[in-house]
Order: sequence, then C-alpha cells, then structure tokens
Amino acid sequence: MIPSPELHHCPSHLETLTWTDQLFVYKEETTEECLVEACCGIAPVNSYFVKDGIGNKVFSILEDSECCDRQFCAGGRSFIMNVTDDSNQEVIRLVHPSVCCCGSHELEVQSPPGTAIGYVRQNWHVCLPKFTVVNEQSEPEFTIESPCIGCIGCTKYELLSLNETVIDRSFGKIFKPYSCFGSNADFVLRTACIMTRHKGCQSGLSHEEMYSVP
Repeated sequence: MIPSPELHHCPSHLETLTWTDQLFVYKEETTEECLVEACCGIAPVNSYFVKDGIGNKVFSILEDSECCDRQFCAGGRSFIMNVTDDSNQEVIRLVHPSVCCCGSHELEVQSPPGTAIGYVRQNWHVCLPKFTVVNEQSEPEFTIESPCIGCIGCTKYELLSLNETVIDRSFGKIFKPYSCFGSNADFVLRTACIMTRHKGCQSGLSHEEMYSVP
C-alpha cells in the first residue's frame, strides 16, 4: 500500500475527518417519498447522511435541484449538494452543472462554501468508468477507476496514485452495492467529492474507504 498524496491543512470545521479512515453513505428515504415515487413517478429530493467507521454521524447531505430537472434530466441535471455537520453548519458544497447524455460529468467541490478546492471530472470511456480528481489549479491529484460497467454485483472503485512507477498504486476504495436504481457515475461523483475533502484532512493514514449502504 502506497502513502496517500500530499496532505494539506485541515480547516477546524472538518477536523472530524482527521481520525477516521472509513466513511459510510446512507440514502435517506421516507415511506411517503417511496410511495409517491412508485405511484406517481415523482422523484423526491435526494438526501443522505454519512457515518464514520464506528457509526457516528458526521455529515448530512441535501440536494438542491428543480423538480422538473429531477424528472426529465436524471443524472444529467444541474444540482447543488449541501453538506452540513452535526451543528447544521454547511461545511462542503458540491456543484454539478447540467450535462447532455453523451457529455462527461464534472462536479466542483467548495469548502468553505463559495471557495473551490477541487473538481471531480469524468473521463469519458466506452466501458471503463474513470474519474480524475484535480485541485483548485486543475492539476490532477489522483484517479478513480472501476471494472467494466457491465459487471454485476458490488462495484469497487479504486483510488489510484498518478505515480505509475510504484507496484501498488491503490491507496483507497469506494464500494457501491449492486442496485437496480441509481447511477454509478452519480454515486462516484458525490462520494469522491467527500473523499477529496477527506484526503485534505488526513493525518498519517495511508488507506481510506467509502461505502454506499442501501
């Protein structure tokens, strides 16, 4: 296992991330929302919460988007994800512009909100999901790659160093259990943004994992 890329100063409002090497993302769905979506086909506002490896809730995530965009544009819609801590203070903002069906996704990471600290960019490929995480100067920091999108079951995304001279370039993982619903690209974009901020707050950890839990 190789060390993580160079670490940066961690803002005080994100110090929670300095002592965890695992994050779990749960999607919040109420019975009413499920019924409305199943019966009327109306997509609800997406919301999530993030827990650390011992079950402590560290973040809440709420999508800000237009109802029509959620209905008709799906993963290509424009949206903002507001990430708040346990005191309901917004600590991270994720901004996704609209993109056509054949375009590549890009998500801007802001922390504090209004200050861009990096971007997650999808590298278009016929069958291999690949993303590049870049800093505020658009300099590549690391890549995120997965097996072929046709693979069934739990999808694993590897966080890979750009240093191709080392034998094991992997320094972290993102897991997504198999689901009939939801886009893998959407999931990776959002979780990678948390990982982007997570990496800036690590203090000596060389391995990181993020999971999506249904």
